[in-house]
Parts: sequence; C-alpha cells; structure tokens
Amino acid sequence: MSSSAADPNYTYYEVGSIDDFMERVGRRVIIGEQEIALFKTSDGALYALENKSPGPKGGTLVEGMVSEHILFDPICDWRIRMTDGQVLDPDTGQVTTYPVLLSGERVHIGIPKSGGESDNDQRT
Repeated sequence: MSSSAADPNYTYYEVGSIDDFMERVGRRVIIGEQEIALFKTSDGALYALENKSPGPKGGTLVEGMVSEHILFDPICDWRIRMTDGQVLDPDTGQVTTYPVLLSGERVHIGIPKSGGESDNDQRT
C-alpha cells in the first residue's frame, strides 16, 4: 500500500507520477528483473504486486479486475487481497507485494535491498 515513509530495507525506484495511473486499471512496471503490476484503487491507494498469478494456470495479474482492495485474478478469478498478497478462501496462495512510496506526486516502488523477495513472499 502507498505510504509517505520509506522502509530502510528497500531501495525505491521512481515509476511515474500519481496521475500516470488510472483507477482500477493495472499497469506493468519492470524494475531490474522484477515484473510488477501496479494498481490504483478508487480511493487513491496504490498497490504493487508481483505480476505473476498464484493460480495453477499461471499468467499475469496486471489485467485483473480491482474491487475496493481486492484483485480478481484474470485467469482463474481467485480473489487476492492487495494489502498483503494473500489469496482469499476457498483458494490458497500468496503473491509477493512491494511497498509503494509517494513523494509529493511521484510514485516509487521498493525492491528489497537483499535482492530477494519481499518479506511477505510465502507462496504455496
């Protein structure tokens, strides 16, 4: 979720202006080797998730539908909570999420300094 305070465990990369992102429409962002789907909710919150479906058919998430703070996987219609990447019942799984930092009107995505996955990567 978007924040105005940087987490010291992440390196932040600018990906555009807040106005560059349409509400409820995903946008694909590539930072190094990370492919990220960035979503802006109707209340203005920004969420960055790994652009990889946790579903058995695979695919990407960027084309998913957003309803409040839930993302519907475009391939298998699983519901994913964007705040933490958790797949909601009756399905199971998790998507890696990344912190989003707002600096004025500029949007930045945080990538873990260790070069690994973010702290909530617990795929099943």
